[in-house]
This record gives sequence, structure tokens and C-alpha cells, in this order.
Amino acid sequence: MKQMEKVDATLGTTTILLFAGLLLVVVIQILSRYFPYDFTWTEELSRYLFVYSIVTAAPLALRKQEFIRIDMLILALPKSIQRIYETVISVLIILFSAVLFVFGLQFTGLGLDFYAPTLGIPMAYAYAAVPILGLLLIVYGVVTIIERLQGAYDEKGEES
Repeated sequence: MKQMEKVDATLGTTTILLFAGLLLVVVIQILSRYFPYDFTWTEELSRYLFVYSIVTAAPLALRKQEFIRIDMLILALPKSIQRIYETVISVLIILFSAVLFVFGLQFTGLGLDFYAPTLGIPMAYAYAAVPILGLLLIVYGVVTIIERLQGAYDEKGEES
């Protein structure tokens, strides 16, 4: 799992850089209201930076279980049932992410012939966020299940 720590660090750093870029672009957009220069590209770029910052942050939130959830009833269950419940949820996330990946690839293909109005880049770059998110969630869903099963194995005292 050392490789996943490196992937986590890379995604975390990428998320921070994308969000910092988003903040910078929004500040430029705000300041441009007071100067004679009109930066029409800032609204579009800020949208893409926001989407991609979510694409890189969502898998990390999945692994660290930082999504909002109501777990009052789940915590009342025995640990083994909690583990089964969380594994089922992870499998459902993987299945949904696989659908997201497959249809996201098709969606990305639609953007090859279209260009962003102000940035002039192919829309496929913007649409690629969907399959990238699906792929990352699949990987992180599998890693979450593996870590959960290893934790159950370690708790039984069979191996440390």
C-alpha cells in the first residue's frame, strides 16, 4: 500500500494546485472589473479548474471516509456487520464508477469536434473529467475494500 500513499500525495498536491489556480483565476476575474482589461476566459477556466479539483479530491475523500454520511444506526451494529455494510457500499461505488467510466469515455469522444468558446481548447479535455473520476473511484474503491479486509484479517490476530 506504499504505492497508494504516493498516489494519495500526488492527488492531494494536484488538488491543492488546482484549487489554488481556481482562487487565482477568480481573483483575476474580480480585479478585472476595476481595470480596463476584460478577461473573458476566467469564468470558463474557473469552471474547469473547479471540476478537476473535485475529480482529484473525491477519491481521497472516499479512501479517508470523509463524505457526509449518517452512521448512527450503522455504529449500533456489530463490527462484522459494519464491515460487511461498508464493503457492500464500496462495491456499489465501484459499479457506479464503472458505468461512469464507460459512458464518460463515450461522452469525452463527443467533445473532440467541439472547442471551448473562450479558451479554444477541445471540449474533450473538459469532458475527460468524467471517465478520469470513474477510473480513480474504481481504483480507490478496490483499495478501500482491500484495506478493510486486511484490517479484518489483522483484528482476528491471524497476522500482524
